[in-house]
Amino acid sequence: MMSSFAAIYLVIKIKMNLRKVSIAALFLTASFTTVYAQQDTVKTEKKLEGVTIKGTTKKGAESNLINMQKKSVEVVETVGTEQLSKQGIGDVATAVTKATGTVKQEGSGTISVRGLLDRYNTTTLNNLPIPSENPENKNIDLSILKTDMIEYIAIEKVFAPRLLGDFGGANINVLSKEYRGKPYAKIGIESSVNTQAFDADPFYLQSGPNFWGFKTSKTPGNSRNVYPVNTSWNFKDTFAGSNFTPINSGFSLEGGKNFKLGETTLSAFFYGGWNNDYFYAHGKEANYNSTGNRLNDYNVDKYNYGTNTTGVVNLFYRLNANNRLKLISNYIHSTTQETRIFQGYNYDWATLDNAYIRRAEYKVTDLFVNQLGGEHKLSDKLDLDWIVGYNMLDSKRPDRISNTLIRQPNGIYRVRRDGGSSNRYFDNLNDDELSGNISANYKITDNFKLNLGYQGRFKDRKFDARQFDFRYSPAYSGLGEVVDPNNIDQVFNQQRFDAGYFTIESNKQNPDNYFEIAPIIFNGKQYVNSGFANLDYVWDKLTAQIGVRFDNINQDMNWDTNYTLPDGSKSRKFDYQKFLPALNLKYSLTDNQNLRLSASRTYTLPQMKELAPYMYNEVSETTVGNPDVKPSDNNNLDLKWEYFPGKGELFSLTGYGKYIQNPISKALVGEGLYSYLNVGDWAYVWGLEAEVRKDLYKTDNGKFYTFLNASYLNSQSELDTEKIKKESTFYVAFDQGVTKDKLEGAADFIGNANLGYSYTSPNKTIMDFVASYSYIGQYVYALSTMEIGNVVQKPINLFDATFKVAFPNKIELSLKGKNLINPSVKRIQETGQESVTYDYKRGREFGVSLGYTF
Repeated sequence: MMSSFAAIYLVIKIKMNLRKVSIAALFLTASFTTVYAQQDTVKTEKKLEGVTIKGTTKKGAESNLINMQKKSVEVVETVGTEQLSKQGIGDVATAVTKATGTVKQEGSGTISVRGLLDRYNTTTLNNLPIPSENPENKNIDLSILKTDMIEYIAIEKVFAPRLLGDFGGANINVLSKEYRGKPYAKIGIESSVNTQAFDADPFYLQSGPNFWGFKTSKTPGNSRNVYPVNTSWNFKDTFAGSNFTPINSGFSLEGGKNFKLGETTLSAFFYGGWNNDYFYAHGKEANYNSTGNRLNDYNVDKYNYGTNTTGVVNLFYRLNANNRLKLISNYIHSTTQETRIFQGYNYDWATLDNAYIRRAEYKVTDLFVNQLGGEHKLSDKLDLDWIVGYNMLDSKRPDRISNTLIRQPNGIYRVRRDGGSSNRYFDNLNDDELSGNISANYKITDNFKLNLGYQGRFKDRKFDARQFDFRYSPAYSGLGEVVDPNNIDQVFNQQRFDAGYFTIESNKQNPDNYFEIAPIIFNGKQYVNSGFANLDYVWDKLTAQIGVRFDNINQDMNWDTNYTLPDGSKSRKFDYQKFLPALNLKYSLTDNQNLRLSASRTYTLPQMKELAPYMYNEVSETTVGNPDVKPSDNNNLDLKWEYFPGKGELFSLTGYGKYIQNPISKALVGEGLYSYLNVGDWAYVWGLEAEVRKDLYKTDNGKFYTFLNASYLNSQSELDTEKIKKESTFYVAFDQGVTKDKLEGAADFIGNANLGYSYTSPNKTIMDFVASYSYIGQYVYALSTMEIGNVVQKPINLFDATFKVAFPNKIELSLKGKNLINPSVKRIQETGQESVTYDYKRGREFGVSLGYTF
């Protein structure tokens, strides 16, 4: 997509010094005034008899973020780059999990907030939506966004009219970094090792992709008469016969500068970087029937290799004191290779524990985000802000490999002949989206402000997939045998295809031409036009925001897939109108205490993949969309107390509740087949959240400090079999007598505790040490149907430690240890006995990074 970026791993980042001080001014007396021009900008201004000294501090600094939180009428929880740097966190997904009540779902890359899974949350960059790289998910995998390119992250759990109406858990807004301070350029290198990956021998990856992550296979044509692939079936032992080991590495270059252009100022920030990551785990995956007997039970070896290439250019152009423009351009190229080998038991065809399944998947994502915005002070009473964005996403799985074999009593492995048992799969997702916001703020009086705005989203998504099934003819089935189960090239190759030993089939044939397969496609357009208005009123100690948002939603989908609906339809149109009121109140109990109350109504749309009847096959399950799913309506209530004892310090306690109408869940609708359903008329979530940021002990040159948070929640969802039968073509048999259960993904307790020590030596060497502990409580991973029992993820304990030192000679050194407890990530099926369905350890990671600032 942007091949020229392949060689650009380092760019330059620029910080500008906004302070210009006359020598004479230093001898004059002054007073300080604090000015807040924007919610995410903190400026200080000093007036001295005709001289004005202006300075801009880091928005991502903890003290500034807490100060913004204190003054804002809206409830926002922020995670800044200063805190993330101290904790050694390099990606946005891990950063978000440090906020109260958030959990990253193991194995999926999605985030749960307040017990609500991916579909109930939204992700934005500078308040504009960004697309997901995975057709299964609503939100982008935040791990591909690097913290070096951002200012801070705002987790907005309370609705305000300016926010997208399609959320129930939170809007996760990532703010792009803006250059400040002195001009600089910084180069960085890093290296780390995962202990399990380091010890893995062999380390299997599929043939084809390369080290840098910029090589992909071309999607074949549709002919069944042509051997479709030119890459090997065999997995390569990546480090065999070499001196290389699976050590993670990365490098980056960033910089910034301020340019004076006559009376105007251009602030520029650049970042470029590349890094890779190796991972290995040996574990178990299984499923059981209602009595606890095995349906399948596999020992699994997982090998992962990922790369990330990021380029960022952020330009801020200050025309004058009243007008400012910004241009944001981000390019991200990420790849993930995953090779899995399953060995063990299958109830249908491998009852002697002689199943052998090979699966290799390569995923490539190119995301190009461009935004142009402006901030204009038109008069003393009227401000106008606007921003437009265009996102281009190209995400593909070029050449997924699957083989299913049976180990014979003589030790020979035979390839199964069932349809799809040996296949190569290719898919491509293109998502283009134009979006824009414009809002006007009019100051009616000193205490009364009106905000009016419009938001538009115009998404065009195209998805296609091809699966080539390799099936031996009965007459030659004896030739589909190998001694080495990794030597599949011996079984499937050009010569044997030409000889007619096997044929090419597919999970979707062309009905008009027997000699061609047909691609699976689904296309969707989504247009959302929104208007919003709110009044902000300040009366003594009370600040009130009363507002409303109206969303007009048009969604048009068409498909031609491998699943036929009972009515044979291949398209569907959806039109919804949503009226969304919101109330936010803040009462200042004292100068450093706030009491907040918020009430609102939002909604949750089913995603395009959840609506499209397309069957996607995994090793242990198959999913299919359901076009009969309706949106959920979410009714939200929050009550929060905040106390700010000192600079950068915070105590808070929040109680919240959500009542959800027509909740959406993923459920088992057939043998190994899952779909998406409105499982009942209602669901609710209520909980308590607490957060503390406090300096514990200070000395002349250092301090001990802590930041911690905890969340308790309770959830329940109605499970109504008759409702499902009436409103969709699927049937779900929930357990007899069970009419309600917990929401999937809702952990009952989550906690993060961090203890840090910061020290500045007499020679200005700055040292930081942070120890971080996290606890993720038990939650329901999958609801029970047909009496098989809920699948529950067991509690997890995590511990990380980071030591950083910045020397006066501009060298920075960082040492980190991650996942030091190395717990088992375990799921059990509640069959009345300890039926383990998933059990892995991720391994400990130790790393070092070095930076130098010019």
